[in-house]
Amino acid sequence: MRRLACSALLAGGLALGAAACGGGGGGETAKAPATTATTVAAAPNAAAPGAATGTTVAAGDEAAPLLAWADAEPEDGKAPLEVQFKADTEGGKPPLKYVWKFGDGTPDSSDANPKHTYDKAGKYRADLSVNDAGGDSDSDYVEIEVQ
Repeated sequence: MRRLACSALLAGGLALGAAACGGGGGGETAKAPATTATTVAAAPNAAAPGAATGTTVAAGDEAAPLLAWADAEPEDGKAPLEVQFKADTEGGKPPLKYVWKFGDGTPDSSDANPKHTYDKAGKYRADLSVNDAGGDSDSDYVEIEVQ
């Protein structure tokens, strides 16, 4: 009966109850707590990811690396083609500075999400550059085809 109760406690994962089960005698029973002790010793290691998470949170005080993606809608169509550009960013230290070069010889834009009209047919590359207050930068581009 005692072994059955001990097995139920071990199966249930109650480490504190398992230590009490081994005190009753017999060589077989003495081996079970040693195995349980190994299992219990492994449990604190499971908490280690929590400690890493705490480290990640502490590292969150510093700005994550700046990442930027260029997007456009539509990416193709007939001239004159009005395109809505969008700068998607992640991380970085605010404020962020944006520069869009539309690839058609017109002036650059410092808006994060500018609209631009392409008047002539051709293939254009619109380049996005983003800089943050910490000196980090990233860039991306999108291709536009005007018919």
